[in-house]
Amino acid sequence: MGEKVNGDTEDGSPARRKRSSSLNNGTTHTKTQHHSSEGSSGEGDSEQEQELTTEQKDGAFSNFYISKETIELLRARGVSYLFPVQVKTFYPIYDGKDVIAQAWTGTGKTFSFAIPLIEKLQGDTQERRRGRSPKVLVLTPTRELANQVANDFKDITRKLTVACFYGGTSYNGQIDLIRSGIDILVGTPGRIKDHLQNGKLELCKLKHVVLDEVDQMLDMGFAEQVEDILRVAYKKDSEDNPQTLLFSATCPNWVYDVAKKYMKSRYEQIDLIGKRTQKAATTVEHLAIECHWTQKEAVIGDVIQVYSGSHGRTIVFCETKKEANELALNASIKQDCQSLHGDIPQKQREITLKGFRNGAFKVLVATNVAARGLDIPEVDLVVQGSPPKDVESYIHRSGRTGRAGRTGICICFYQPKEEYQLRYVEQKAGITFKRVGVPTATDIIKASSKDAIRCLDSVPQTAIDYFKESARWLIEEKGAVEALAAALAHISGATSIEQRSLLNSDVGFVTMILQSSEEINNISYVWRGLREQLGIDIDRKVHRLCFIKGRMGVCFDILASDLREIQGKWQDSKYWQLSVATKLPELIESQREGDRGSSDSRRRGRSSRHRSRHRGHKRSHDRAYDR
Repeated sequence: MGEKVNGDTEDGSPARRKRSSSLNNGTTHTKTQHHSSEGSSGEGDSEQEQELTTEQKDGAFSNFYISKETIELLRARGVSYLFPVQVKTFYPIYDGKDVIAQAWTGTGKTFSFAIPLIEKLQGDTQERRRGRSPKVLVLTPTRELANQVANDFKDITRKLTVACFYGGTSYNGQIDLIRSGIDILVGTPGRIKDHLQNGKLELCKLKHVVLDEVDQMLDMGFAEQVEDILRVAYKKDSEDNPQTLLFSATCPNWVYDVAKKYMKSRYEQIDLIGKRTQKAATTVEHLAIECHWTQKEAVIGDVIQVYSGSHGRTIVFCETKKEANELALNASIKQDCQSLHGDIPQKQREITLKGFRNGAFKVLVATNVAARGLDIPEVDLVVQGSPPKDVESYIHRSGRTGRAGRTGICICFYQPKEEYQLRYVEQKAGITFKRVGVPTATDIIKASSKDAIRCLDSVPQTAIDYFKESARWLIEEKGAVEALAAALAHISGATSIEQRSLLNSDVGFVTMILQSSEEINNISYVWRGLREQLGIDIDRKVHRLCFIKGRMGVCFDILASDLREIQGKWQDSKYWQLSVATKLPELIESQREGDRGSSDSRRRGRSSRHRSRHRGHKRSHDRAYDR
């Protein structure tokens, strides 16, 4: 039975551990004085300490057994204090306890096990002989995550040898590393198992085993390979087995079944999510857009332009490799774009990821291969082409943004038939999607103008000098404002912008809002108000009429070609005000569930009843005539 640990004091802040630590080898360590430079001593530090947040104080390096060398390397990575998940896991891991840790994606789980394990290994004074077998094994579900974890280890140690083994790369280089000796081995189950079967790799001296993103690893069918690997280092029911650490953002029940196989009888569960209903990162805003699949590619291009622009980073998740390839080549995405999926050779995948991190291109279109473990903290926007079939996928995909204390936006596209999937994600992930319409033409123009102006700032003066003569000629021909506006439109690529419905993204429609001075109890009251000013023909021009939440108005679609005529006829009154919607208002719940467009069916119902009455009158007339 595991001990559930949350590390909180009565006031909710992480407990400050000020004690000596007894390690597995029986030696006792106390905190050394070299941490005093962290602001924990000296009269002049009191003001600075008062400016720190509670999180920064609790995560101060001086609270932990971290060497000066490691602190300097952490600072070089931009880490000035430990994050909450790192605070709560440091001592259990450092003390050699088995741990199951659950925390939101993007909260720094890799350093949670990397820092204490490095400190333990660097404290071991045994000679690191050539050909030594690894003391630490980290298994990950994907190559990209293996690479990221290995790089995190390498960034904070100069004394230990870190190796990363995964498929799609040469065996020879990996065998050379085995011969030289490895301290920390990170890899995917398939390649690690290959080396074991070939007799090249020994794991009999493992002291620490980490299963990173354990739920996905076993869910992807690696359970058998993982067991084959661990069987080499573990003995059944032995308390001398390696320290075992399970890390993930989600922990389904079967993760605990895995724990019983490999972990000691007493392990610690460190859960930063716990009974909180929200399982997704709190730094992410979750939006949903209803869109028919035929319009999705074009709308995604508009969404990227408005929510991220040419200077932000965006990841778009697709369900299939074919969809990822096609979207990456689609002209609706104005920014430089590349795809990432399992069919792309490993070397190219690494080049692609490096280019995305470095800002060589701004949009990455990927399958689930990129959903986990990619430490790209500057991602501004995540787009999901449809609601994932499982909630864990949504949590990990949305977790690519809003990382390392930043905020981000995740937008999920859905069709009416996928509404139930969206609600399932809301329920299980503990989030609420804000339903929004597609970006309006005004939104796109504003975002495009802003992008174009930012581009002008990067033009060197030497280049500007070459175009001054042409600029003078344009100003004389078109006028200064007209010429500059045309130039900005061309630079931004926003030369042709289509109007779209905010209700379902259909092209060629404009969404209108009709506000009432009093609560509307009957839809016929709305029709009467419209007909009084716009005539009975308005019945044919109004589409998808919906009640706004609170029933103080309705919204509906009209053809963009009818807008000018309707605006010309309409006059606001003390009862009604009609306007073009600039954003989608909140609708009453029932209409989200499929009643949207009920006005069309009601009109069809009225028409059919009218035809029935007409036919009834005609039959009566005919019978009277026959008599």
